Amino acid sequence: MKVLHLSFHKGCINDFNYVCKQLNIECHILSSFAELNTNKDIDAIDEPNAQHYNMTSERASKYWNKYKNYFDEFDCILTSDTAPLSRIFLQNGWNKKLLIWICNRFDFSHRPVIGGIFPDKAYFELLQHATNNPNVHIMGYTAFENYYAKLRGIETKNIVIKPTGGISEIYTNNSQTKAYLNNTIFIPPYHNDTKMVNLQIKLTQLGFESYCGKYNGPYDLCNYKAVVHIPYAWSNLAFFEMFQLGIVYFIPSLSFLKELMNRDFFWSHPLIVDKLDISEWYDPEHKDVLIYFNSWDDLKEKIHGLDFDDHKNKLTTFGAAHSSDMLSRWMRLFT
Repeated sequence: MKVLHLSFHKGCINDFNYVCKQLNIECHILSSFAELNTNKDIDAIDEPNAQHYNMTSERASKYWNKYKNYFDEFDCILTSDTAPLSRIFLQNGWNKKLLIWICNRFDFSHRPVIGGIFPDKAYFELLQHATNNPNVHIMGYTAFENYYAKLRGIETKNIVIKPTGGISEIYTNNSQTKAYLNNTIFIPPYHNDTKMVNLQIKLTQLGFESYCGKYNGPYDLCNYKAVVHIPYAWSNLAFFEMFQLGIVYFIPSLSFLKELMNRDFFWSHPLIVDKLDISEWYDPEHKDVLIYFNSWDDLKEKIHGLDFDDHKNKLTTFGAAHSSDMLSRWMRLFT
């Protein structure tokens, strides 16, 4: 099996590279990141002003005509982040296996749309027709993707393949030697952690050392005591990488999150408050691998009271079982 993976996200590329390595599948990459393209003679899928995210009919035809001979070298095409990449193949009669891994809503677009309309009626119709095509498999990378697609009239048959969390050669930094950070809490530099609530100030008030800022790949987080985070999305790749690397996450319980929500709260579109329990952060399946806090005082007590070594063992044990399950789901698609 020779697979071409089209994607705009390094995390998705990393995870599927790991899958292919484990399953002994030959994988090539065509991306918006030129340095990740397997064939260096093939131009990256890139447009000015991020318009490659807006897969209009004209743009899909352009890419098909430009790369169709290259595409034909492969037995299977996978698209991820974002699903509109599949239009290149759905619109142009691709009759081999097509896997559409929905990672950020199937109708994701980048605004403003320049030079056309997207998402458009024809794109929806292509996906609706594809759900009955035996060569096409549409999978959400979290249950919410399938729920959202169904709300918009796309029946995905509820196939869910979550990221394995495995680490491939995409991430070259594997430093775990910064001992001076061992007692420092890491805070992701995202909106809810900095704008809605300034977690660094909160942790200082609670008596903890912390750092908020960028980090150099998932291995870098292994240098910290733990991560404190206020979720902002239904799922993300870092969530699953924490299992494999034993990275401890403290997040507000669902009830406390709802208390914290204010007009500055950010959640990846759309925010459906009564469905937050199907996000990965609040899925009951993960109740023993995340540390939920019900207040700031509760966070302080739980950081001080946690047996970190025992919890890291729980994470890696869960991660091994989770990875095995996801690899089995991928394998079923390839057989």
